[in-house]
Order: sequence, then structure tokens, then C-alpha cells
Amino acid sequence: MSKLSIGLLAAACMGMLSAQEVKLSMESPADFTQSKRIVQAEDVFSVKGLGAFFSIKSLTIDPARKYQISGEFRMKSGKPVLLYFGFAPYDAKKRPILPRLVNGNSKSMTEVAEAAKKGDQVIKVKDASQWNTKSKFCHIAFGAKADLSDLPNRDLVATVPPNVRQNGEVWEVLLAKPLAKDIAAGTPVRQHSDGAAWIYTAGLVKLTDQWVTRKGVITGIAPGGIPSNKFWKGTEQVKVLILCSVGAPDSEVQFRNIKVSEIK
Repeated sequence: MSKLSIGLLAAACMGMLSAQEVKLSMESPADFTQSKRIVQAEDVFSVKGLGAFFSIKSLTIDPARKYQISGEFRMKSGKPVLLYFGFAPYDAKKRPILPRLVNGNSKSMTEVAEAAKKGDQVIKVKDASQWNTKSKFCHIAFGAKADLSDLPNRDLVATVPPNVRQNGEVWEVLLAKPLAKDIAAGTPVRQHSDGAAWIYTAGLVKLTDQWVTRKGVITGIAPGGIPSNKFWKGTEQVKVLILCSVGAPDSEVQFRNIKVSEIK
């Protein structure tokens, strides 16, 4: 082989190596929460039962960069398990970013019609005609902004169905618990709702006894909502998440090659 060919081959190999840079990988049970439940045999991890397993280490993300999460999974024994694979997002203060903090209904923007007192369980707003009235998983967010710059909004209170009802010229929002503070008239509000608990970038899979590879790519920050291919608003750090759902206490899942890589 000529020196030119060797040089071209070396350059191609270097290009392949630099195409993905591993930023976070799971090498031992100690790299996960609930590590005592995880058994390792060579490069394979096994866990019995259901639950959520997070990486101990977090990854500080750059929204301008593109990341791939990947891993291999299978059932070792027991009833089939539904497995979710992705990220748990956190803000700069390492606080979890929950779906309800960013999952707002932009059509629900309105403002408080009459001042509410600490201890009240009803808030009167000017227009809640676009609010979801039936869901058990809704909230009212205070200090809302039309451009969504308030997200993630942590100033919210859960509501109960019927979440809103019209009463003459105003609408009443029914709260799940008494207000912890006074709310002034004119305060802008928005309806928020819960959703998928974490960012399932690599999706959902029903495991069998055959190894299956799960991958997903994520980049950028979503202005609002809870997509799986963008980090939720306010995300500064993420942890890897493996969620074993359904199944049974004796179900045993195996996984390996869990990592997050930057795609260049």
C-alpha cells in the first residue's frame, strides 16, 4: 500500500473516530442510582423489578451541539417490560425541570380579574374559554408571559376538574389546595399540564429476549412544551434515564453500552 493510501486511510479513520465523542458512559453499577439493585457480569448490567434508574453524573449541555443517547436492552426473564430511555433535565441550580413547568397552553393566556387572598381555592380570571376543563393533571401558572420567557414557571398551583367554570363575565379556576399567598388583580396567568415525566429521546420499547439497540438524537432548546428531540426550556444539565415500566417484580432486564455521545 502506498504512503498516500495509508495517509488517506488514516485520515478516514480519524474522521470516523471524531464523528462521535463520548460525553457520558455507564461503566459500573456505581454509575447509577439504586446501584444495589444492579448486578454486573462483564459488560452487561441486570436489574430485577421495575423502577427509574438515573446516571449519578450529569452532563452540562450546549444547546448548539447535537447529542446521541444509545444503549442495548433485552429481557432476561419474567414478564415483558416496557422500557423508556432518555434524559432527565435540570436547570442551572440542579432543580428538576418537570413537565408542568414548561408545558403551557399558549391559547389559555389571560389575567386575574379580581384579587385573590391567601387561603382562597378559587381564582377569577377574565377568559378561560380555551382552558382544558376535564383533566386531572392541570395547573394555573402565575406571572405568565406571551413570549414564554417565564418558562420554566415554578409559580403554579394544581387545579381540579372541572378546572374552570364560567360565572357571569368572569371564569373561576378551581384549585386543588388553598393559595399560599395573595394574588393581585391583573396578574397574567396560563394553564399548564403534566405530561411525559422525562425526555424520552430514545423512545419506548417493549423488550423481548433479543438484544435491541435504542438510539435517539437531541439538540437545541424548545421554546415551550415537552418534545423528545429538544431539551426543555431552562435545561442546563441532563442525566441519563432508564425507566422500566409495567412488567412484574420478578421481571429481569439486561442492558449494556449505555452512553451519550456528541455528534460532530
